[in-house]
Amino acid sequence: MRTLYLNQAALSAKATTVIRDTNNQSCYLLVGKWGLRADVLSVYTIAGALEAEVKQESLGLLPKFRLVYHRQTVGRVSKTFGVIREVLFVRGLNWIIMGNLSSGHFKITHGRDLIATIDQVSQSGGGTTTLAVDQPDHEALVICLAAILDRWAKHQHKALAPLRSHAWAPATGDIAQFTKK
Repeated sequence: MRTLYLNQAALSAKATTVIRDTNNQSCYLLVGKWGLRADVLSVYTIAGALEAEVKQESLGLLPKFRLVYHRQTVGRVSKTFGVIREVLFVRGLNWIIMGNLSSGHFKITHGRDLIATIDQVSQSGGGTTTLAVDQPDHEALVICLAAILDRWAKHQHKALAPLRSHAWAPATGDIAQFTKK
């Protein structure tokens, strides 16, 4: 399995993100933006060839994305509600993504075959996402999926922040007593 590294700070800044390998060689560029319908993130090789794209198809609580590989739609992914762990299905590729948005650890499988793992590594200079991918043909698609998961993780923390700051607490002070008549 080949290991690639993605800088989370650059990914969040809507800037061009360089994906590097274990030898610190630049392999791919992740370019684009999203947040609006029809926005696109594109993965290019360092030579400038378009490898893959992720296109946002819908907004809202459960947004939908289309995965395009070599200019052909190969799959769709949408967010679903999970109880303990997040489980996402990549329709078209028949990939299952299992993991946790809070910890940033994911496994992508096809049946019993492991396609890739995505892990967030904390460093003093910022976060790095590690991608371990089984085949070179899957690398660009896994980069797209890592970008989607990173975005959902960031939005999950922002959405839960107001709920945490206004947590329910029992009332203090005078409480009216009920009496029998």
